[in-house]
Amino acid sequence: MQFNVAQLLKEPIGSMRRYELVEDISELDPELVALGPLVGEVELLRIHSGILVEANLSTAVQMMCNRCLAPIATPVRFSFAESFRPLTEVATGRYLAPDEFEGSEEDLEDEALIIDEHHILDISEIVRQNIWLALPMAPSCNWTGAGECPNWIAYRQEIQATQTGGADGGIPEEGDEAIDPRWAELLKLRKRLDE
Repeated sequence: MQFNVAQLLKEPIGSMRRYELVEDISELDPELVALGPLVGEVELLRIHSGILVEANLSTAVQMMCNRCLAPIATPVRFSFAESFRPLTEVATGRYLAPDEFEGSEEDLEDEALIIDEHHILDISEIVRQNIWLALPMAPSCNWTGAGECPNWIAYRQEIQATQTGGADGGIPEEGDEAIDPRWAELLKLRKRLDE
C-alpha cells in the first residue's frame, strides 16, 4: 500500500492519480485475521500542502460471534480521506521545516500522514486504523432461521455434556445451576470444601 508520489508532487495543484487496489493484508496487524485481500479504489490528489488520499475499500476478517462464540466472517467496508504532507521538497531534497507546512498541527505530528524522504506515501497505518473502526462492536453470526442459532445450541449441548459426565463423573444434583465447563474445577473445589 505504498505509492511513489515524486512525479505527482512536481505537478500542479489538482493533478490526480487513480489506482485499483488488491492488497494482501495478512501481515497488517497480528490481531486481525484477514480472510481475503483488501480491494477498492484509491485516489491521490495534489493539494497545496501535499497529497490528499481518498479511498473506498473493503475486505473480510474473522471475528468471534458475540452470542455463540463461533468464528464468523465479517465483511468490512470503509472510506477515508486523509491529507499527507511531504517530509522533503521534491525538487531539491531539502527537508521542510514545520513552519513551512500548511495544515493543522495534529496532521504535522501524525507520523502515519508523512510522505517519507524518498517520496513514498504509505497508507498501511491509516488502513489498519480504519479496519478496526469499521468492525462491528458486537459481531454476530446473523442467524435468521426459526428458533435459536444452531452454533449456540451445539455450544450449550457441549456444556451440558461436560456437566453431566464431568471430570468427577458425577451428575449435577437437582437444583444445581448449569456451570460453564471452564468453571468446573472451581465447582469440584467448592464441593470438597462443603464436605
